[in-house]
Amino acid sequence: MNRLHLMLPMALAVTACSEATPEPPPGAEVAANGVASVPGPTRTPQALPTASGPGTAFGLTRQQLEDAHLVDTVGRELGEVERIETDASGEVTAAIVEVADTDPDRLVRLPITRLTAVANGAGWDLRAMTSREELIAMPQMER
Repeated sequence: MNRLHLMLPMALAVTACSEATPEPPPGAEVAANGVASVPGPTRTPQALPTASGPGTAFGLTRQQLEDAHLVDTVGRELGEVERIETDASGEVTAAIVEVADTDPDRLVRLPITRLTAVANGAGWDLRAMTSREELIAMPQMER
């Protein structure tokens, strides 16, 4: 008899909990174990850059390059591109970068061969194979 008295409240609690379970949102798929998964928004991949000619690099225009942030290999911001250097033929040779969080501002020159372009939302970043400490140790450039 005592067992029945203990089991009845537990059975009622389980029934009450199962009735309170919300309906899955539209488009959700419910697995056999009762777990619902909702498909996330689909994201259109960014188109590959196609700019070419003098003043371009990685398929990016001069403006896209100068709007870029400098990031390390894991995406942490190292600085911002201040300007782009080109040779006499217009080929991009280096990025002059303002190193983040330096006082006074520190500008350094990074050869374009040490950079790669990576998509960042609607824009582009330049990834450097260098650390913040290495940037700070580089010779200071003038504005």
